[in-house]
Amino acid sequence: MGTFRRRLFFLYFIVSILMLALIGRLIYIQVYWSDELTEMAKAQQNKNIVIPAVRGNIVDRNGDKLAFSVKTYSVWAQKSIITKPTETAQLIADALELDVTPIIDKLVSSQSTFVKIVSNISKSEEELLKGKGIRGISITEDTQRLYPYSSLASHVIGNVNVDGDGFTGLELAFNSILKGESGLFHVTTDVYGRQLAYGEDNLEAPVDGKTVRLTIDDSIQFFVEDRIEAAMEAHDAKSVSAIVMDPNTGEIIAMASKPDFNLNDPRKPDESIDDATWNAMTNDEKINYWNGVWRNKMISDTYEPGSTFKAIVASIALEEKLIDFNTTFYCTGSKLVNGTLLKCVSYPVGHGLETLTQAFVNSCNPAFIEIGQKIGLSTMYEYLDKYGLFEKTQINLPAEGNSIYQPESNIGPVELATMSYGHGINITMLQLIRSISAVVNGGNLIEPMIVKSIENADGSISETFEPKIIRRVISEETSDNMRVLLEKAVQTGGGKKAYIEGIRVGGKSGTSEKFTENGYAADVVTLSFVGIAPIDDPQYVVLVVVDEPKDLFLGSLVAAPVVKDILQDILRYKNIVPDIEVKQNIEIPDLKGLTLEAAEAKIDALGLAYSISPIGVEDHTLPVTNQYPVAGTKVDSDSMVIISVDEVNP
Repeated sequence: MGTFRRRLFFLYFIVSILMLALIGRLIYIQVYWSDELTEMAKAQQNKNIVIPAVRGNIVDRNGDKLAFSVKTYSVWAQKSIITKPTETAQLIADALELDVTPIIDKLVSSQSTFVKIVSNISKSEEELLKGKGIRGISITEDTQRLYPYSSLASHVIGNVNVDGDGFTGLELAFNSILKGESGLFHVTTDVYGRQLAYGEDNLEAPVDGKTVRLTIDDSIQFFVEDRIEAAMEAHDAKSVSAIVMDPNTGEIIAMASKPDFNLNDPRKPDESIDDATWNAMTNDEKINYWNGVWRNKMISDTYEPGSTFKAIVASIALEEKLIDFNTTFYCTGSKLVNGTLLKCVSYPVGHGLETLTQAFVNSCNPAFIEIGQKIGLSTMYEYLDKYGLFEKTQINLPAEGNSIYQPESNIGPVELATMSYGHGINITMLQLIRSISAVVNGGNLIEPMIVKSIENADGSISETFEPKIIRRVISEETSDNMRVLLEKAVQTGGGKKAYIEGIRVGGKSGTSEKFTENGYAADVVTLSFVGIAPIDDPQYVVLVVVDEPKDLFLGSLVAAPVVKDILQDILRYKNIVPDIEVKQNIEIPDLKGLTLEAAEAKIDALGLAYSISPIGVEDHTLPVTNQYPVAGTKVDSDSMVIISVDEVNP
């Protein structure tokens, strides 16, 4: 009996020890391990499905949608409860009329528990698939980015990547504002992934993105793109680019470059590239191709501005009182500078004796070499800096480039001379049009604007962007004088093909040879024209750059007509009607040989203003030796006649 009791006691002792150990283990689990086990359980039971926010719209200045997102649906598979992936894939493929092979690959090869099978299906497709009741398949809301005008303003708007994030252009620059904040759908499931009836399901709603309203007018953008595409085809050019800016506010009204790309399919190669060529390209080659197509040339690429730069140089000299309308130059067709022969556009023939106006109208290089020498290197660089040509414009677009120029210490007499007529310095189109805007708007350098405001989903304004004056560069008087010169260049000079009857237009053409492996090539050129209208009250500045045309090699012949067409389109659209009374119907008489007194009387009788060169002539019996405009020229009533006499050799 004693042995039995000992055994019973021993058994009781063992059971007690085990019970104490079990109780201790339960206490440890419930008290000390509780938090960790709770988190592990939540991780197994709770599934978080991301609900993307609706990306905000990009609209033009009038509210027309240029980019927006629509609600679509995505199909997800939960692999843990799909026992027959091939059959499941076939059911999905049949319902959505898709190829079954990619669906099988995703169901079999993916390492994730939740696999996205198909994106961007419609509401009707979603309802059809849901009605099939396929085990392990769920459908979530998604969004798809759409661009209703395909390629319109493609370099400005940019595109998004496969994840819906901004990749280029404004989509990238304003990505954080456009994308909003994604939401989460928390689902409680059992070990097999089935939703639990007693689970704490909840939804963290997404916050949709905001709307970005641009300064661009989509109608004017369309006009511009139509005109530059026609020019590219007509001249077989490598590319044609254009910017339209309001010179008073800095607002970009249009910005376009051809060739461009379809925003809805940005990776599709151009039609000129056949499938065999495309398939033979390496990944690096394709990336380089895409970067070239997506690149915004207007803000990223630089070029030598040529004679359009003379407007800036002339304004510097006028501002510094180094020249005036009575200043004269003598052109022989070339000028020797430090042993280097620099040629005029008229070479080997010279322009002869010229006033400032004639030199500007004739786009005379020797005259502007002399003007550059009067200005001097230090003052030249000081003003180029004031004009913002050594800095980025800070426009709200990614990948803006900066000018390429030599340090002041490296500039010699020849470099200063060539810079005076727009060679030896490379700038972006945006830098040039901003500077020209300062030349004609009264002298203020304005920060370019591409975005007017940021708007909330309810239409209220979240943020506005106001015009910003950076600095005053020249006086209003100098700006007034520059508008006179620019108008004369269109009336009687190289800008004649930009002339619009009844509208006062100013402008300047530019031609710059491109540097090749054999040096500068006369038939590999960049042609440009900058036009301003109305020149007496500038509302629009239009810059067109034609890169490597194959038939004509002067900006006045190629780029100026494009600017004229764009300005006419804009003025018609804005209902700015030409004043037919402002016709060039006053014919300038021949004044040469008349006494100064007689010449003044003739000009007075015509109701025209005049200026005498040199200033301060007292003897009005001196004979007139030269005049501008020349006899027979027809001008309007606001024109000025310059009468020249020779006090030394009457």
